Amino acid sequence: MRAAVLAAPQAAAAQLRHQATPSGRPAAAFVAARPQLQQRRASGSRSGRDARLLCRAAAQAAEGGKLISKVEIPAFIPRPDLIDQLVRWAMIEVQENGVANCGMPCKVTPFKREDQLWGFTVSFLKDGEPAADVRVAFDEEITLKHDWVGRGADGFPVLEGNAEEVVGKNFEIRKVCDRQINDATRSAIRSFCQQLVSSVNKYYAFGSCFVDDAT
Repeated sequence: MRAAVLAAPQAAAAQLRHQATPSGRPAAAFVAARPQLQQRRASGSRSGRDARLLCRAAAQAAEGGKLISKVEIPAFIPRPDLIDQLVRWAMIEVQENGVANCGMPCKVTPFKREDQLWGFTVSFLKDGEPAADVRVAFDEEITLKHDWVGRGADGFPVLEGNAEEVVGKNFEIRKVCDRQINDATRSAIRSFCQQLVSSVNKYYAFGSCFVDDAT
């Protein structure tokens, strides 16, 4: 996400600070041009203090409503690359290691929009059957991507340059089933959200969901 925080619907969404490219890695892999770097810094300058709100609110909201949480993703973030990495991350960390990372077995199914990879659905399994289905995907809203972020007369950042429409303004987590969930499933959803937030923050900071302390 590169750092995005998914916050509960009633909480203000926060975005984590973009971090510089780690030394020893090709700068081109993460930064295309100076103006875009300025935009990343401007868009990702808010604190990540609301990250924990997602993890607490997600499981509570999942039981009673469809929308668990959403956050607006800056327009300069490439949607196809972000979701491709998250799906691959989910296959490894959630499907293959669901018991270890989430507390119960999980199945991950890619979700497509008009034949384009748009998200994924996590089925939390109990006795081999789905106890809850949670989908992570972009919405259908339009956002505008500008060439760069400049500085206005008042000293505050302003969007400048040409504007390009980008589909998928918000990144959402939704409960896509009508099953009631118990404490074990609620805890598994919470753990999944914690893992998801971490992977999104890694993408924002380093351009990859697979970075760890040893990288």
